[in-house]
Amino acid sequence: MNPQVIEYYESLLKFEIMEKQYTSTSHTLGELVEQYVGQDAVHENDILTAYKNVMKELMG
Repeated sequence: MNPQVIEYYESLLKFEIMEKQYTSTSHTLGELVEQYVGQDAVHENDILTAYKNVMKELMG
């Protein structure tokens, strides 16, 4: 796993969460993760780890 890639995708997901509060974006985080994996399949595990980290942070 690449910590820099994980941090990058965590930042993207957090940005999307914040943006969704102010716009009518209809993508769920799961859909965004699928989109990211489709665009960057080499880093699939890093993307999924970033998603899990963000979800843990949201849940507290």
